[in-house]
Amino acid sequence: MITRLKPAAMMRRAGAELTAHARALQTSVAAVAAVEFALILPIMVTLLLGMSEVTHAVNVDRKLTLVSRSLADLTSRDQTITTTALDDSLKAAAIIMQPFDTTRLQMTVSNMEVTKTGSNFTAKALWSCPRGPSAVKRPSTTTYTDVPQGFQNATDTKKSYYMQIDVKLPYTPMFGVAITGVINLTENTPWPIRSDGAVTLSGGCPSAT
Repeated sequence: MITRLKPAAMMRRAGAELTAHARALQTSVAAVAAVEFALILPIMVTLLLGMSEVTHAVNVDRKLTLVSRSLADLTSRDQTITTTALDDSLKAAAIIMQPFDTTRLQMTVSNMEVTKTGSNFTAKALWSCPRGPSAVKRPSTTTYTDVPQGFQNATDTKKSYYMQIDVKLPYTPMFGVAITGVINLTENTPWPIRSDGAVTLSGGCPSAT
């Protein structure tokens, strides 16, 4: 014998079943942890790779700063520097970058002469020597108006001098290269000369490679 429920009873029964299912859903914790992990995993991986990438880039940039300052200190000690001495200084500075790759390291050593005209200071390179692939020297015919404030010591009758070290390293990120591409890390270091005069280069620039 089939018992037929009246429409009102059917509605009440359906409502009770939906309510029971809703309560069961609210109290169910099955697979919640897996869903949450799946949602947060990409963020965690991105943060991990990002922190690793930033740490590596900061370490490379810190080494580049040491290269620039060390090269400036080595080349500003004597009033005359020979080709051999300059070559040794460039080699020693490059070693500082280890264990990072130095095959693309670019270094330029320049002796800058500052002239004062009225209230304006300009500089030009007395000599400039590059080292590394794509490294370029500062042309002696170019006049620079961005003389660092600490080196604006020339007078109307006397010129002043300083060493200028320009270092550059194309940096390829380990993970984000598809997004950022190659990043050019640079360091420009003006440095006082101990003799308070020009540094004479004896023998010309060493090999650029």
